[in-house]
Amino acid sequence: MPDVERKSIAGRTLIGLAAIAAMFTVLTLWIVFNITHNIYISGYYTISSLFDALGINTSTVLQSVAPVFSANFDILVLISIADGVVKVISVGLALAALVEIITGTSILSKLNIFEARRLDGHAIVCGYSRLGERVCDELSERKIKFVVIERENAVVEMLRDRGYTVIDGDFTKEEVLKNAAISRARFIIFAKKDDLANLMGVVTAKHINPKIRIISRGVEEYSMTKIQRAGAEICVVPEILAGVEIGNYIKSKVG
Repeated sequence: MPDVERKSIAGRTLIGLAAIAAMFTVLTLWIVFNITHNIYISGYYTISSLFDALGINTSTVLQSVAPVFSANFDILVLISIADGVVKVISVGLALAALVEIITGTSILSKLNIFEARRLDGHAIVCGYSRLGERVCDELSERKIKFVVIERENAVVEMLRDRGYTVIDGDFTKEEVLKNAAISRARFIIFAKKDDLANLMGVVTAKHINPKIRIISRGVEEYSMTKIQRAGAEICVVPEILAGVEIGNYIKSKVG
């Protein structure tokens, strides 16, 4: 994983940790102050409960502010439990961020794989080319669920910022297609401007899910037959379609 991407994810993780700590610090301080009406005791309790290495220092604060069986004791115990849970979550996130930085494992990638594997009857767009962009726009406009497979890190980040579910990897690999839940997908579109990659993708997709409907792009006309023989129902050459469309437009204006 590139250093820029690691720093970006690590930065977001640290921001999340800071936000959680700030939220629970303010919340705890506010609740305890409303019980004790003493800012010193409230601040002391908040700091000790959030940052004490042993957990929560109940021996001094709880016994002096809310003795056992008092009206406020149960509330402070609940606050203590909540603070303990927050510590566990914070430590877990910190460890996950550390493992991610060391091993290069992307948390966002894992989350996208989890989201993709929950889909059913969706479409898979392989390669975010100009054609792939148009396909994604159409699917999004028609409210059709889809997953994008792309290997360029900059493009992956951009698509995630748009809210798309993205699997980063090579769509000619079985594992990557399986991460996109190809076994439950209805359609797969190979939009990369590379006939060999599209052909290999078609063969792999058909092997995993023989029932899936395949649409592929072709760059050279002679590649169309090979791609269709491999299992694609439709193989299009955008340049030819564009030429036909331009020709029809000129004819309509001249005629």
